[in-house]
Amino acid sequence: MNIFPEIRGSIIDFDVIVIGHLRWNRYFGEGPDAPPRGDPSTCTSTLIKGKNWDGEDYVLIVDPTLRVKPEDYYFDINRRTGLRPWQVTHCFSTHDHYDHQGGLNYFPDAIWNAAKPVAEILKNSEHIDGSKVIGVEGEFLPGISLVHIPGHTDTIHGIAFMHSGKRVLVAGDGVMTKYHFNNNTTEFQKDAEMAAASIQNIKDSFDIIIPGHDNLILNYN
Repeated sequence: MNIFPEIRGSIIDFDVIVIGHLRWNRYFGEGPDAPPRGDPSTCTSTLIKGKNWDGEDYVLIVDPTLRVKPEDYYFDINRRTGLRPWQVTHCFSTHDHYDHQGGLNYFPDAIWNAAKPVAEILKNSEHIDGSKVIGVEGEFLPGISLVHIPGHTDTIHGIAFMHSGKRVLVAGDGVMTKYHFNNNTTEFQKDAEMAAASIQNIKDSFDIIIPGHDNLILNYN
């Protein structure tokens, strides 16, 4: 099923800022009892540049991740884009898991967004000031639109946009790694069957997928 949304605006560019990792990955022969890469996992973070409806620049980070210290993340942004942290205008969390929300604290002056049902959960978060999270829906900034991809959690929403004629999805943990994508699986899922259906819909709808804990995936299906 094609789930690519109708989008009126356009973005300027996007960059993967941090390539995330899983603390353990079943496809590497690992398990939760002896995670080899620490806790929590690092999630993949994506920066998207565009212009607001009024023509002002926006800089959005999807899933700002946790680093050893904020300065490490600021360096990640600068080395990939030349931008400084105060130039980030918006942050977006695809879902409520800790590794996808904790990095919001690195950007106290940015607008914090999440899909409306995710924002309701984040209001009660023990890791961030949940009162700052503003719930959004649809094309909440020009060129980028929400896509509901349930399974990993009930409320998870990815970010869809067009770039150079390609349909792109920042999937969060709707797609965890290329291995999970290939096998229609996820981890820590709320509903494995629903997660598999969402991944198949993503395969039917997008050319480029940015997963929650891996480098971007080129979809040749």
